[in-house]
Amino acid sequence: MSTSISKWLVPVVGLVIGLLMAAALLGHDASPGQALLAFAIVAGYALALRFLQSRSDLAGVLSGLPADERWESINQRALSLAAQLLAVALVVAFLVTQFAGADSTPYAWLGALFAVAYLGGLVWYRGRS
Repeated sequence: MSTSISKWLVPVVGLVIGLLMAAALLGHDASPGQALLAFAIVAGYALALRFLQSRSDLAGVLSGLPADERWESINQRALSLAAQLLAVALVVAFLVTQFAGADSTPYAWLGALFAVAYLGGLVWYRGRS
């Protein structure tokens, strides 16, 4: 992928997500102002990343373009921490809804997706190393 395309990938995806959020809000009887605010927040974040990625190492990482190996390592450790916390949060949410007698199916599916993605990643990367 060329550098010019990769620099615009995250902002374009962000703009598309912002448009989809605005459309979903409008489809659920939100006001145009609420839809515009949702779009502006997501689009503003995406565009801020694009314009800051060459000036800020952190913005570069958030844009998927780490400046060097050090930032790539920081990104990998941060992703690992986030994944571990998400796994714990899913288990806790599942247990809380189970004990409350509510429907815990969404948390079960998300936990299963997380587990399949993690195990699949282990198998995939083990096979490639």
